[in-house]
Order: sequence, then C-alpha cells, then structure tokens
Amino acid sequence: MAETLQGIGPRSLGRSDGDEAPATPDELSSRLADLCRRMGVTIEIHPGLDDDAPPLTGDRRERYTLGPEIGHGGGGRVILATDRDLRRSVALKVLAERHAGDPQRVQAFLEEAVITAGLEHPNIAPVYDLGWSPILGFYYTMKRLSGRTLVDILDGLRQSDSEEQRSFGLFRALGAFVELCRAVAHAHQRGVIHSDLKPDNVIVGEYGEIVVVDWGMAQLLGPTGASQVRAKIRGGTPEYMAPEQFTETGATLGVSVDVWALGVILYELLTLSVPFRGETADEIGMRVMIEPVTPPAKRAPARPIPPGIEQICMRALERDLSRRYPTVAELLGDVEAWLAGTRERMRRAEQVLHALETAEAVLSPNETLEEELDRALASPDAHASEGEDLEFGRGELLTAYEQAGAALLRGLEIDREAGPLQRLAGDLYWRLFTRIYPSRVRPSPEQRERAIALLSRLSQRACASIVQVGQELGRSEELTPSSSTGEPEGSVWLTVAQMVARRDPDLAHDSAMSTVLSRVTSLKEIPLFQSMPAASLLPIAEACRDVSYAAGATIFGQGDPGDTLHVLLEGYVDILRDGAVINTLEPGECFGEIAVLGEATRTASAVAVDAVRTLALDAPRFRQIVRESGEIGLAVIQSLNDRLRVATRREAALRSLASTILAHKTDFE
Repeated sequence: MAETLQGIGPRSLGRSDGDEAPATPDELSSRLADLCRRMGVTIEIHPGLDDDAPPLTGDRRERYTLGPEIGHGGGGRVILATDRDLRRSVALKVLAERHAGDPQRVQAFLEEAVITAGLEHPNIAPVYDLGWSPILGFYYTMKRLSGRTLVDILDGLRQSDSEEQRSFGLFRALGAFVELCRAVAHAHQRGVIHSDLKPDNVIVGEYGEIVVVDWGMAQLLGPTGASQVRAKIRGGTPEYMAPEQFTETGATLGVSVDVWALGVILYELLTLSVPFRGETADEIGMRVMIEPVTPPAKRAPARPIPPGIEQICMRALERDLSRRYPTVAELLGDVEAWLAGTRERMRRAEQVLHALETAEAVLSPNETLEEELDRALASPDAHASEGEDLEFGRGELLTAYEQAGAALLRGLEIDREAGPLQRLAGDLYWRLFTRIYPSRVRPSPEQRERAIALLSRLSQRACASIVQVGQELGRSEELTPSSSTGEPEGSVWLTVAQMVARRDPDLAHDSAMSTVLSRVTSLKEIPLFQSMPAASLLPIAEACRDVSYAAGATIFGQGDPGDTLHVLLEGYVDILRDGAVINTLEPGECFGEIAVLGEATRTASAVAVDAVRTLALDAPRFRQIVRESGEIGLAVIQSLNDRLRVATRREAALRSLASTILAHKTDFE
C-alpha cells in the first residue's frame, strides 16, 4: 500500500504571530480537494500522471501519495510521488532521517530547494513545492525526470556499445555539452555556482533534452552567500574539482570552478576518461594541482577529436585563472561557434556535392552524342557537312553543357577550391571548346555567342583547372596548337590557352584567362620566378590582384601585420625603418614576403616614390601555394637566402665602418 504525505500549506511551519499552536495532521488537508468535494466537482483527467506513479485513490485529504524511492545521495533521498491536486507525477526529495535534527543540514537542504527554485531554465529541473511532513520531515517536490544520466551513456561508450555510439556521436555529445553550458551560464547570471558538476548530475531525457540536477553544493556568489552553510565547507567530487576547490572554502570560490568542471566533462566526452584519477581524494587532488593535463588527442588517439574543440577543452582546464575561460558564456560561445562553422562547412559540402552530381547527371547521357559529333567534326569533309543535323546536334549538346555549367558555377560560388568541381569545370571548358566554339567548324552565330558566354564564365571560376586539363589534352595530342610560342616541350597547353584567350574581334569581351596569362608574363620577368616554368606560376597569377598607388602613398607601415606580398611591376618603392630610407626597390623586385611567410609584423614601411603598380598576393593564399608547390617553395627559399646574404654583407660593411670610425675617433675630434 502506498505511503501518503499530507500537503503542506503556509501554516505547516507555524504562524508568524506566535499565538496559534502548530496545525495538527487533521487540519492539514488539501483545500482544493475539500472545495471540489463541497461543490460536487470531480476531475477525471490526468495527462501528467505516469503509468508507474502511485494511484490517485486513497484519502483525498492528503495532497501527495508516495511511491518507491527513485534516487538517493549522502544528504537525502528522492521518492516518486503523485500530486493529487494537479494529478501528475512528481519527484519528492526528503532530507535523510539522520540529518533531520541537525540545523545546519536542514538549512543546507532548504537552501538547496530555494536556490533550485530560483533557477528557471529549460535545462534545470523546476521546483514545485517546499514543505514539511510529520511522516517524512522536510521535503520539496520537483519535476519527475525520465531518461538516463550522462555517466550511464559514457559507460556504454566505454564498453563500445554500438547503439550508444550511433546515438551519441561527437556532434550529439557537443550538442548536449552546449545545453549543459547554457544551464550553468543561466545559474551564473543568477549569481549561483553549482560546484559539483559531473556526468552523474546531468540527465539526458528520452527526447535528448539535457537537465542539470542536484544543486546541493550550490553556492551564492558575493556577500549574499556568506551566510550559507555551503560557504563554510570544502567539497565536491575530486575528479571534477578545480585546483582551487581543494584549498578554498565555498565562500571564496567563483564561476571558474564550474568552468573547470565543464572542461573535465568535455574532456570525458572527447576521450571517455577524466584527466586525473587516483586511489584517494588526496591523491586526485595532488594530481589536479600539479600534473599537466594530457591533451585529449594524445590521451585517446583512436577517437575523432577536432583540434578546435581540443583547444577549447584545454583552455577550460588551465590552472592559471588568467588563462582559463573567465565565464561559461565565453566557453559556450566558442563551442557554438565551432559547431556553427562545422555545420556550415557540412552544409556547403552537401551543396557542392549536389552541384557535382547534377552536372554529372546532365553530361553522362550525352556521351554517345559527343562521340558522334566528334566523328563528324573530324571527317575531311566536316565543313561541307554543316547543316541542320550538325547544328541540331550541337544545339542539343550546348543546352546540356549550359545546364551542367550552371550547376558547376553554383557549386564554385559556394566553394571555389572544391577539387572535383574545378576538375569537371575544366573538362567542360574543353568539351565546349572542341565541339562548339572555337571548333574546326564554326557554329551558328547564336550557338557561337552562347558558347563564348559559357567559356567566359568558366574561365573566371576555374582558370587553373582549365589550363591543367588543356595541358593534359595537349600532351595526349587531343588538342593541336595553331602556332608555336617558344615554350619548352610539354607546354602545348599554353599555346592552346593563348589561342582560347584571344579577344574575338567580333565580340567585345575580356577573357579572365588572358588577364592571368599576362600576369604569368609579368611574373616571368621577376628574378624570384624567372627560372620557374609558366605552368608553375599559374596558381600565383590566378590569386594575384592588380593594385596601383599614387606617388607618396604608403603601401604598408612598420608594425602592420604581414598580410600581403607585393611584386613591383612599375615605379619605385622606398623601404623605410624608423623613418629612414634603408633601400629603394625597382620594377621586378618582390617585397613583403618575409613578414608574410613568418606571419610576423612588418619591420619596415614601404612608400611609393612615384606612381606604382604591383601584383598583390594575400598572405594565407601565398603560404598555401608555397606549401603545395615545391618549385615555388624552393624559389622563395633561394630568394630569402640571397636576401640574407645581402643583409649579412651590409651588416659586415657597417661593422667595419663602425670599427674604423671608433679606431680613428681622436683623429676626427
């Protein structure tokens, strides 16, 4: 038979006037139940009542009917109960019987209820009622939670439970961590620190919701919390305690202890282990205060641990408070930013894949038509065969090319560096080039105009890939150059590219490829790049931008970030340090590359002597090109070595001059 607990109203703790005796059990009835009985009102609905909850039947004078114990801890136990008035299941927490006569324990229990009730947040269990019962003593009721603790989920992951691994992967775990941080950030905003955050105190609901429970160690910040029982003691769970918790009492602690505990939980989500373990609390405390934290990726090399999240975790676990996250809100912001960026990258990757698949699906059914058209165009009497059949075949193919090109260009708008898209765009360019225009057999004016428009758009987005594919086709003799450029053997692609890039006298349009090729020509005149094949310079030429400066303009200043490399094409540039000219550069010289490669600030200023034109290349792209191209990397290293030798000779000359001046100082005087 279920145990019962009488509802407690304001009279349960005595009257403030002190003239009335404490209420007896017979007087402690549910006023709502009494009123409904007198009015003949009967409530039969109960959507909030769980199947395993105690029944509603029984003495209707009592508000709560008690069921089995559903949890317990050092200071009390939690019982499943039914609220008769609201006809729903609740969790009823009572103070342990052995503490019932201890004023400090009673105060701590009531403080816990009041603090928890003051934290109204979706990720914190709401408190419904606080009172006292002759049967169970002090109690408070709160939402009955369903689900599992985070520690149960972690145990499943540690045991390689396949279902757990599928349902609680990295992104799900980080999503749960974000909700946990939101709950703690709300508490901090209310002036409350939890002080005992750990997976045991995090409930993962059946719909994935996260709820933080057990605020028994919670501490109010500032003077308000000085009277709390918690303010006078040290405590927590050693594996999740911050270093300062082992040496300081609650009154002196701040939000940093919750930041540390969240860092430990994040570490455990990433590695399935806590940073520090020991046989005793003292041993754990010593490790926490002295030993370095092993980075998560090193602790669990077989698990997928993103570097960005690892950095966030390690910052949360900084012993130096000046280096630890100052607030949970800042920690939360970094995790959310990483997740948002990752989700955006995944979304973009999906869009790029969709664009690629769309283009391939459009092109694939046209392979037979392409083969037939190739045979027709390759025949000796191809010019004589021009007519409706050829024009119709080309028109059908051109429509497919335009559809595929539109899909590829949409994908390249999302990610210009997407390799498969770039490759297919280059391939499409040459399909269009060989079969439509400029082909051996000229198309109709309408087809020609459409073909040139698509060629132009593709060249603006995939110039390097177009040339790479053209190089491969040229080597395989699938493309034949119309003239010789004097380039070394194997550079047929450049001849073909120049032919394609020529400005059509009948159509006024500037080709992006011709712009890039003119840059290649300019770069070939620069000593840094003279020995390099034109093909190797294409990535730099494509990434450069033309910049002009008026006489006297500052190109960059001393102390500025090294964010741009410049190749001087026209004019002269003075290099100044501390206002004094230390060098003058002329066309053909590079400047700014040392700061760019070293990701350092500028050690000197650059000022245009007269009208100056440069090719500018942003630092991240230049560093990427140097990493990816061995030839460019070697050329840059050689240039820097030459620059160092010149600097060394200058320094030696200056030392010699200084020595001479000092040696003949008296003569000068």
